[in-house]
Amino acid sequence: MSLINLVSENIFLPLADMLTGQTIDKNLKFLLKSQYWSRKEIDSYQNSKLRSLISHSYRNVPFYYELFKDLGLTPEDIQTKDDLIKLPIITKEDLKKGKSKHLAKNIDKKNLVYCSSSGSTGEPFQYYSTKEAESFVTASAIRAWYWMGYRLGDNYVKVSMNPRNSKMKKIQDLLNNCTYLSSNQLIEAEFAKIIKSILTTNPKFLRCYPVPLQFLARQIKNSDDTYKGKRLLAINTTGSTLHNDVRKEIEDVFKVRIYDSYSCEGGAVFSQCSENGNYHPAEEYAISEFLEDAVTVSDPEKPRRHITTDLHNYACPFIRYDTQDYIILGNSDLCNCTRNYFNIRKIKGRDGDILKTPSGKFLIVENFVAYFEWIKEVEKFQVIQNKVNEITIKMIVNDSYKAEVGNKIKDYWENYIGGDINIILGIVNEINLSGTGKLRTVIRNPEISLYD
Repeated sequence: MSLINLVSENIFLPLADMLTGQTIDKNLKFLLKSQYWSRKEIDSYQNSKLRSLISHSYRNVPFYYELFKDLGLTPEDIQTKDDLIKLPIITKEDLKKGKSKHLAKNIDKKNLVYCSSSGSTGEPFQYYSTKEAESFVTASAIRAWYWMGYRLGDNYVKVSMNPRNSKMKKIQDLLNNCTYLSSNQLIEAEFAKIIKSILTTNPKFLRCYPVPLQFLARQIKNSDDTYKGKRLLAINTTGSTLHNDVRKEIEDVFKVRIYDSYSCEGGAVFSQCSENGNYHPAEEYAISEFLEDAVTVSDPEKPRRHITTDLHNYACPFIRYDTQDYIILGNSDLCNCTRNYFNIRKIKGRDGDILKTPSGKFLIVENFVAYFEWIKEVEKFQVIQNKVNEITIKMIVNDSYKAEVGNKIKDYWENYIGGDINIILGIVNEINLSGTGKLRTVIRNPEISLYD
């Protein structure tokens, strides 16, 4: 371990926690030990945390107090995670409707963190968490990076669809030895700049959404020049489903392994370990249930619906929350990495699509998510391209929606995409779900070829 690693772990991280009021350092130290707990120790920890969460939620969160009363239950009825079946599954819609009752009454405002889910299912969702819970999530993500050989202080490049506007985030990038590259347009000129920056930085690690990374790999491959980032050790992908063919294409260009990860509001971070390609959830953060349903019966891969109980967010508790995602379970044997977490073979849930304009510009789900995430007047949205020169944006709006909001949305996308495509806005009462019961955010007519 180098000097910069030692300084980052023992000075920079604790100092950052002091300045921000977070507890990442404490939680990371805990997680680096707990990852080798026995299954019995994991279960015991989860049950203890669950009892505390249920007691807190009953006494301080009106939403759950009323739920327990309606069911004729008390906190004493939920002693272990096996008792969770006594409670109903809660949906995003349930929490939205009961938003004013979902916030705990006893949390100091200075400890609240305003969060927004990525909305990759077309349902952007704002809620509160706590600094402690967010610190635990961050520590879980750092631990997962340790599984791919990373140590705090190693230089890495993060490619994102969103610009870096926060001064605090920029300071964190500097302390974390991170080069942050942003581009919300998938075009050759932008990729050329990103490739140049990556080659100049020569990072040990690279983090990016799968789809932009695939386009980046293709541009490198089509340049008749091999990737010369000799120090690159691994790639981390997140944000959307990483398909096997996409993984292979990217790994063939960069000559390193991809470690994929998955997360959602109220849930544990799922990350691939260095053995077998299994995903392991950070079970210290949340209880994950994997339930059979009609999709399980009809799909030969037998996917399970992911239901989560967040053990750390006391501001807006998520108890038996339906993530709307499906996963494929791996075998129940102990993984070769010797960690006793669930083995997840595949994340099946978040399939997006890619749109292509007549001028050759590509648009992916993250383009739209990044924009609509903070448009509070829009409850749900769906983007459909049936013709190469026409995109329809369907929206379910709330009472605060005004005509000028629609004009603003239309103007933004017309300016962003360009004049070669017609934007049609449609306000609807319902958006149809896919066969898996999930809302597809972006849909392209399959007759529109991406690579003509």
